Amino acid sequence: MHALSDIMLLAEPEHEGKIRQGITTELLGNDGLSYAPVSPPLLQELRRYLSGLYGNPDIEWNWLSVRDYLSRFDGGVAVNVAYLIPQCVLRLAAMGWQRRSPSEREIGAMQALIAQGMEDGAVGFSTGLSYPPNSYAGAAELIQLCRTVARHKGFYVTHMRNYFDQIFEALREAIRIGREAQIPVMISHLKIGSQRHRGKAEEILALIDQARREGVDVTMNCYPYQAGSGPLFRLLPDWSAEGGPEAMASRLSQPTTRRQIEAYFSEADFDWRACAISAVGSEANKRLEGQTFDRAIRDSGKDPVDFICDLLLQEEFEVSLINFAGDDVETAEDIKAVMTHPATMVCTDGLLIGSSPHPRTFGAFARYLRLYAREQQALSWEEAIRKITSLPAQQLRLQARGLLKRGFSADIVVLDPERVSDCSTFEDGRQHAAGIDHVIVNGRLTLDNGRHTGARAGKALRG
Repeated sequence: MHALSDIMLLAEPEHEGKIRQGITTELLGNDGLSYAPVSPPLLQELRRYLSGLYGNPDIEWNWLSVRDYLSRFDGGVAVNVAYLIPQCVLRLAAMGWQRRSPSEREIGAMQALIAQGMEDGAVGFSTGLSYPPNSYAGAAELIQLCRTVARHKGFYVTHMRNYFDQIFEALREAIRIGREAQIPVMISHLKIGSQRHRGKAEEILALIDQARREGVDVTMNCYPYQAGSGPLFRLLPDWSAEGGPEAMASRLSQPTTRRQIEAYFSEADFDWRACAISAVGSEANKRLEGQTFDRAIRDSGKDPVDFICDLLLQEEFEVSLINFAGDDVETAEDIKAVMTHPATMVCTDGLLIGSSPHPRTFGAFARYLRLYAREQQALSWEEAIRKITSLPAQQLRLQARGLLKRGFSADIVVLDPERVSDCSTFEDGRQHAAGIDHVIVNGRLTLDNGRHTGARAGKALRG
């Protein structure tokens, strides 16, 4: 329910890391960051800007509409996909990279793009409110956009504005949008990032349960790890991206800007030991993959901000990271409370680039089954399976999917409950899951006794 396969699935269509976890359908367009609908110049701009999240492979970058983009997946990839219209393309098409509220005319332009995208097959709309230009939007703007999505029977998926000290405020904003726009809301990768709120998962879930009792359809997705991952540029203040990637590159090269960023990091009390480099685009810097930023900065002889800015400029923004906000032991009960909640669906939120990805990319679903169904018995096997099959299919309003039932599409996984395990680690994130022996996608055997058959039976599942 929160895949980051928007580009690498086209570049590596057999998609082994996901197939070997038993994943047969992925929701793309998350975090308000993706690539349709677009104009040709905007597609190239986003190709550069989002390379630290999705990569920049040598594929044919030639779609414009949601319809065009979805057609690229039909019969050419190993898994099914559904798609969310991302907030970034709406804002950029209507008003560029301006850091302000939109006019009514600009709101109307965004609503028209939503209507067309939904007619083209999107299932909903996503925001990423800590990523520029999405972070420039206020709640009133998002309510207006979500009302258009609701009229087309879509749902709203949000990477909230904050998962740290302001998580309660961010959650209330998401619930308000759902209530006022009368639209189902899904909270992306819900977790507690702040030491201040450790142990408060039940309070956060109580807020969600209260909204659900009041008629707001709030659900969540989550992965069973504490550490996060994303593009390096997300660490920078959001004003740094104003004007787009060209302006951002110029800004990052200026000493005055670097000192402003230095003050920003100092105020945030940023710990470079708590981040590692997971991917870079060029061979020249491949040696950095897997290193902590603390070590890489020390070896470079530069101060932290000069190192970060220089690396982003050298790599044309194609740098990603893993950030450790506490560990899986001290946050285990919070993670478990979210993962086992009846309204939570499972996700990977996994980047598919670099030699040292977060282990969630290759292991999240197997870890979820091993940890919560087999070892801790926090969920029955029936409930654990429901949360990764019929529940997400219902959320996406997919017809004839998500159940083993005559007449339904044959997306089927055969696994051994005693062996299913995650093998990927933070030291080696590209280890395939174990104990998942057979995977069938749309009736075609794709994993046969642990061997990928090369089948590419996936299709776009249109709203």
